[in-house]
Amino acid sequence: MNAFLFPGQGAQSADMAQSMLREYPEAKSFYDQAREICGYDLTTLGDAELALTRYSQPAITVHCVCAFEKARSQSGDIASTAMAGFSLGEYTALYAAGVIGFEDLLKLVSKRSELMQDAAETSPGAMFAIIGLEDAAIEQVLKQYNEVYAVNYNCSGQLVIAGAIEPTEKAAEELLAKGARRAHRLAVNGAFHTPFMSSAAEKLKAFASEISFSAPKSPIYSNATGLPVAADTDFPEYLRTHMISPVRFTDEIRRMRADGYENFIELGPGKVLTGLLRK
Repeated sequence: MNAFLFPGQGAQSADMAQSMLREYPEAKSFYDQAREICGYDLTTLGDAELALTRYSQPAITVHCVCAFEKARSQSGDIASTAMAGFSLGEYTALYAAGVIGFEDLLKLVSKRSELMQDAAETSPGAMFAIIGLEDAAIEQVLKQYNEVYAVNYNCSGQLVIAGAIEPTEKAAEELLAKGARRAHRLAVNGAFHTPFMSSAAEKLKAFASEISFSAPKSPIYSNATGLPVAADTDFPEYLRTHMISPVRFTDEIRRMRADGYENFIELGPGKVLTGLLRK
């Protein structure tokens, strides 16, 4: 069976909007709507703007929506296709599964991006991708640090840690000493998917409470649990939890494969998730 995967922040590129418009002219209507909702033109954003969370998240989301609509127009019935995304990408998965409409999706993502940007500026943090150590070994080291967390379980041998700047830098150094091949610092200024986002998550829940959500029309899987999302999910509360919970992508993909999904199709800028699946 097929599954659509949507990437998260970090997948963006300056030419992604123009590339999408060339490949899928129907995308223009989505970008026109996005300009009205966001108040700026996502098709003209450069590298400097896309380096900021408040711009990159809406831009990636619209690109992913267009990629999905293009795939749907070519595939026909997708009711049995599973949906999943990495962090931000799970919002597009909600759209693809029929949980939320485009206008509400973009309003929600725009609010999320603003809240996360503000939280990062108020409480700066750091994130490092630790490569070449088992998850359990990393988790054991992090027990010594009060403000450092395992946040992105990307694939076997690759786990992202995040937290307050100084202790996270020290944890990365210790993990290198313990045998990690690499500790790659991510180009972000916040500790995403940690308690550092708690205030932003509460505000997002309040905002989401004014939005109408529907039960999924296609199977959708959760980053926060690694399991299918239930039809009776309280989505405002779920999105609050999602913002401060680890991205359990490894568990999620393992469960999807166990449920019979073998053909994973990445829809969005780049092929980051496709690369993780191969590792």
